[in-house]
Amino acid sequence: MAKVSWTKLDSKLRADVLFVPVSVPKGKASAPKVAGLRGAAVARLKELAKNYHGQKRAGAIDATTLPPGGKIARVALLSLGEKKAPSAQELRLAAAAAVKWCEANRCGSAAVALDALRAAAGAEAAGPFAEGAGLAGYRFDTMRKKPAGQVRLTSLRLASTKAEKAVAAALKRAGALADAANLVRQLGHTPPNVINPVTLAEKAKELAKEFGLKYSVLDEKQMKKMGMGAILAVGAGSATPPRIIALEHAGKNPKAAPVVLVGKAITLDSGGISIKPADSIPDMKYDKQGGMTVIGALTACAALNVAQRVVGVIGSAENVIDSNAYRPGDILTAMNGKTIEVANTDAEGRLVLADALHWAENTYKPAAMVDLATLTGACVVALGKHAAGLFTRDDKLSAQLLAAARRAHEGLWRMPMWPAYRKQIESTEADIKNTGGRGGGSITAALFLQEFVTTATPWAHLDIAGVANDTSASPLCPVGATGWGVRTLVDWVENRDKPDTGTDAEGDVDTDASQE
Repeated sequence: MAKVSWTKLDSKLRADVLFVPVSVPKGKASAPKVAGLRGAAVARLKELAKNYHGQKRAGAIDATTLPPGGKIARVALLSLGEKKAPSAQELRLAAAAAVKWCEANRCGSAAVALDALRAAAGAEAAGPFAEGAGLAGYRFDTMRKKPAGQVRLTSLRLASTKAEKAVAAALKRAGALADAANLVRQLGHTPPNVINPVTLAEKAKELAKEFGLKYSVLDEKQMKKMGMGAILAVGAGSATPPRIIALEHAGKNPKAAPVVLVGKAITLDSGGISIKPADSIPDMKYDKQGGMTVIGALTACAALNVAQRVVGVIGSAENVIDSNAYRPGDILTAMNGKTIEVANTDAEGRLVLADALHWAENTYKPAAMVDLATLTGACVVALGKHAAGLFTRDDKLSAQLLAAARRAHEGLWRMPMWPAYRKQIESTEADIKNTGGRGGGSITAALFLQEFVTTATPWAHLDIAGVANDTSASPLCPVGATGWGVRTLVDWVENRDKPDTGTDAEGDVDTDASQE
């Protein structure tokens, strides 16, 4: 994964390739003047511009080698597309293309002419570009041998003739957001023999120490005393008991009502007695991605020292089978006293969240609360892989989250929560049942969760089942965990009380939700 930093562009600059970003109106390029660049590099850039191949898309690259013995081996024109003002997402995609080109051409170090980037894309282009590079460079390769002769891009520097505080700040922010998303990916890929509820709590404790977060955890004995019958039932079939993990960023006012993020973290979901098909189970390590996203968002908030007090609550269990596993037909009692008929043990995430949400609301008295969960296949059927489902009874909160997702270029779509659907989760033997049938399955799941949050708290549920992981790669993300949601949540935390600027127009999320 390439570290993105600033460097001075002068005769001492060394790089395997220097990218010079350009806009290409009507598929034509003009060689920009790059302060600090001299000699053969300037002449080669002019040749590249003159003979530009005509591709109009952001990320198209034309490169050429420089005479041997120089400190820069190659120069390349990097297209930012036809627009005079490329969007933040087009800048991310251009950066991703540069990273992929470097990997394909065995370049371990690269530089980007910052003045040319800003001339083509505006004064604030450095941030989205660096963010795209950080996201595109991620690989889960910690559990395999490195292929012989492999060259990975380890250094990407934005180069200009003088340092600027604004650029340094933009790079710091971009790095924090990309690192947080990549942490979510890394945790997501990590298999269930390594991450279970107990080891996840230990990992969260390590991260809390690293980022200066307050850490606490509830074990199964504490849960039992509190009456958390829902999460305890889900974890009953596993040798590893469940945990509820809390991370807290104090912000400027540690006594202020916090924003609370709640995440589902099923470290492996076999479906329990209502067992899943065998082919579906290996990818169920990604059923923890709601919780991993919460962890990533908290580390980003800490790294950026956001003003808002933020709490992350992760409800974690392993849904597997032994003689103690909970059964279809069981009636559970949640922490808030409501009884739940178990119609399907594979609808376990909502049971974990039921106790986690109630505990979080009672403990922290949040100003607002958002939960994230890979909750339903029904949401994937409804929205595919391009958007998460947003469920809330609060129009103001809905508008805030949609605006944040739009700015982050992460697909999010509001779904109905009409009372008529509530009938589908009515039980004749308990207060409620944990499934409502196939029709409107994501909606009835959200309505189930609503039973465990009072009307006093602005609350939203994000069903991320379709966007948390993907079986195909995109320019900004390899196959597997995507890191979806970190950038949206951080933007929402920072800007929820500010008016929507409309940056990156709604409907512009026209490609894969795994950050493409």
